[in-house]
Amino acid sequence: MKKGKMELFVALRYMRGKRKIGFVSWITYISTAGVCLGTFVLIMALSIANGFEKEVRDRIMGTLAHARISQYHNYQIVEHEALRELILQHPQVIGASPLITGKGGVEHDQNQEGVMINGVDPKLEPTVTDVHKAIIHGDFNLDTIKSVRGREFPGILIGKGLSDKMGVREKDELVLYSLAADDELNPVPKMGRFTIAGIFETGMYEYDLNLVYISIASAQNMLNLNGVEAIQIKTTDPFKADRIASSVRESLGGYPYKALDWQTQNRSLFQWMKLERIIIYIVISLIIVVAAFNIISSLIMMILDKRREIGILMSMGASSGAVMRVFMINGIVVGFIGSTIGTIMGVALSYAQYRWQFIPIPGDLYFITKLPVQVMTTDLIIIYLTANLICWLATIYPARQAAALLPAESIRYE
Repeated sequence: MKKGKMELFVALRYMRGKRKIGFVSWITYISTAGVCLGTFVLIMALSIANGFEKEVRDRIMGTLAHARISQYHNYQIVEHEALRELILQHPQVIGASPLITGKGGVEHDQNQEGVMINGVDPKLEPTVTDVHKAIIHGDFNLDTIKSVRGREFPGILIGKGLSDKMGVREKDELVLYSLAADDELNPVPKMGRFTIAGIFETGMYEYDLNLVYISIASAQNMLNLNGVEAIQIKTTDPFKADRIASSVRESLGGYPYKALDWQTQNRSLFQWMKLERIIIYIVISLIIVVAAFNIISSLIMMILDKRREIGILMSMGASSGAVMRVFMINGIVVGFIGSTIGTIMGVALSYAQYRWQFIPIPGDLYFITKLPVQVMTTDLIIIYLTANLICWLATIYPARQAAALLPAESIRYE
């Protein structure tokens, strides 16, 4: 029998233990189950975290454009149509639309709420965002609309959160006022009456509560502008929006233009999600560490039980390294079996949830009704390697103690 095969044979034989101390074998089985459970839970936890991150990311990208081009010092862009046409010539830009933003408030029946005003072109906005797809009542019409009172005012889109909070519905009238005064001599904010053209629901609470959409012309009137604040763009690859936006800026000659992508706008949110995933990984990995302590204890007990056999093997010519490898193989096999089964179970359950979505979550607390999951190959590789590495490290101390036994003393002890 070859050297490597002999060590594997002895290691597997030792794992079965003896009837009189079958407790050692049970500890080995429990260690394997612990590694399996830790791997399984870690895969599921990270898959769920990835799923929620994807849902949030999709909703942000559906509400915000991939990037925007504006000028430094908040200077308005007067010739915005010519600039939009120039931006569209970039090979990685597939949509462009003007944008005006400003702070303001809305009022209805003495109910007042602060909002973020978005002035957009209803014909061009669908080329850069999916707000038009999020409308649940009414339509994306910002032209003059007749209200329930029979009066005609410019249209406005509001979120479901704001609609529920103020108790307004489609075709109701709202008073919108901006925080931009006409000038120093007339510091009173402008006010205007609008008809609710539609109600949207993005799934992001802050967006549904704070965003309102009006036409470019209405926004210019409310905010005292002659041009627009920025040009929104949609890129061929949203995850490269920062580089593409920088390239667009360079194609425009650089200064006075600046670029801002959607990831930079929401950097704190995505950094928090990344930190959350790291914490999940560290905390749940402790389950595998606990299983590793079981491996250490089972190996120590096994060594005490096999002192005589170890002495015989060493007296027959087995080296200390061979004895050490025998007991290291024990822990490696436990890690391999546990991590493999745990990985298969985690991937299988994640796929089943992705495919059939049989695990519900309360829709009144979250913006979705089914538990989202997304399995990433890099996560699987890291988790699998981590589980096996921890199990291998757990074998080093007991294996070295076994290799340090003297043959004569081992046999005499028995």
